[in-house]
Amino acid sequence: MHHSLALYLHFPFCKQKCYYCDFNSYSGMEQYVPAYFSALQAEIDRYLPQSRPITSVYFGGGTPSLLPVEMLSQTLQYLKEHFFISPQTEITIEVNPGTVSIEKLIELKEAGFNRLSIGLQVSQDYLLEMIGRIHNWNDFELCYQFAREVGFNNIGVDLIFGLPRQTMADWQQTLEQVIGLQPEHVSAYGLQLEPGTLLHSMVEKEMLVLPEEDSVAEMMEYTMKFLPAGGYNQYEISNYAIPGRESVHNMNYWLCRDYLGLGAGAYSTVYGERWFNFKEPLQYIERTQNGLSVVAERELINKRTAAVEAIMLGLRMRRGINLQQFLETHEIDIMRKARIELANLYEEKLIEKQDEFLFLTDKGIMISNYVISRLLRAF
Repeated sequence: MHHSLALYLHFPFCKQKCYYCDFNSYSGMEQYVPAYFSALQAEIDRYLPQSRPITSVYFGGGTPSLLPVEMLSQTLQYLKEHFFISPQTEITIEVNPGTVSIEKLIELKEAGFNRLSIGLQVSQDYLLEMIGRIHNWNDFELCYQFAREVGFNNIGVDLIFGLPRQTMADWQQTLEQVIGLQPEHVSAYGLQLEPGTLLHSMVEKEMLVLPEEDSVAEMMEYTMKFLPAGGYNQYEISNYAIPGRESVHNMNYWLCRDYLGLGAGAYSTVYGERWFNFKEPLQYIERTQNGLSVVAERELINKRTAAVEAIMLGLRMRRGINLQQFLETHEIDIMRKARIELANLYEEKLIEKQDEFLFLTDKGIMISNYVISRLLRAF
């Protein structure tokens, strides 16, 4: 069993909700920020000091960079008092351009954050406006430049393709401009149109039209060739990094290792049990103030669920699933249990095996959900 633990802290505050976003985030709740930080500390107090080494700490949201640095810094110090966080631990904070000055970045660096995840999405201002981002390309460039100036040497940039009105030329330009800045990490996600979001209702009402599936596939294929040619290894379906700069925190999820989530709506999986907190920030705050549990629901992860999740997440990684490790952990020989389905997938050139690893081919990556669901029929 892998004894390390990753920590995730959720900050559900935003200046403005992006039109595509269905994360647990809210605008116009600034007055509750101090109470929320107190509630977070109260939740941290409920966990006995852990001797398990912490592999990574991630401040996500929402927009954590919108919040007062002194509160973020105090929370990080508080974590260090409760958990075994070494100077080498990866400590990431999500940053949105337009929410940080050079002074704020200096303070974040001094507080102990050593990795930034900057939400750019696209480099065209007209598309940024269309999806409700509060920044433009210029704001992003400035934010990136300031981050480098103050000494951040581990920066990830988040991008989205498959947006309404986005052309192949737009996407190529976005990738070229971003790579020109040489961040250590790039995440390139295909748009997921989520019900309940403003973008979803705009598409429903035909105010915006999504690109054809073929153009989205073309954007993805282009990314899979362009980024590796620029020195970025595709180590997971949507994630690329300069070798050695893969996100430790995200790897933790894909390898099905334990993580503890703190804050409103945060999920945790520890020692075979999964739970999630109440989503509503005010309810989360009130429950901590009244000494009540903030956990909304718990479940024990049975053997079958653990095996299925390990396959679903493992095949998202380019290196795939280590069959020997899988056998030792889950007592299942994938090659025997799924031999008929695997034979068909091999024949269709969607999956491959090399040494101890079972992984998706480039063709398989393009339709990964379909391939994985076919393989899971055997389970």
